[in-house]
Amino acid sequence: MTKATRNKGNKNKDKGKVPKSKTTRILWTVIPIVLVGLAIWLVLAYGASPATPPASNNSSGPADRVDVVYFHRTQRCYSCTYMEDAARYTVETHFADELASGKVTFQVFNVEEEKNADIVEEYQASYLSLYINTVKDGTDHIEQATDLYSLIGNDEAFVETLKSKIEKSLNGET
Repeated sequence: MTKATRNKGNKNKDKGKVPKSKTTRILWTVIPIVLVGLAIWLVLAYGASPATPPASNNSSGPADRVDVVYFHRTQRCYSCTYMEDAARYTVETHFADELASGKVTFQVFNVEEEKNADIVEEYQASYLSLYINTVKDGTDHIEQATDLYSLIGNDEAFVETLKSKIEKSLNGET
């Protein structure tokens, strides 16, 4: 292959390519440098400081008391009785000492009885509802245990889920 043939082949390779302008070459050099510099700045600015969790409106430390509170109507179905029975079993089986000491309570209220109107209003309860109230420093932290509804009839999952919730509440992890 002669020198003329080689040059001719190179010209064909470059055919159709737009020559890079000086500005384009500068941008392709400067942009990666700027992006790397920005990444380094972000790591130094935000990655070096210790992460602090956001302030919680709950006081720290274990709970003073945990109330497991169940609400139902007068006329009851399978789900209503199951939830009460499973919650009672969980509390009495896994928290017998705490129940005896008053650290954990289990309460059942009929939402249709006038004498329960105040507590129904306090919890904003409807029938078939289970709440865990973590009392810390005299303040109620009421949480409805809605994830238990899907576990009705699944004894092991229901008990383990409720047990875990009560344990977290006792430890002050509300």
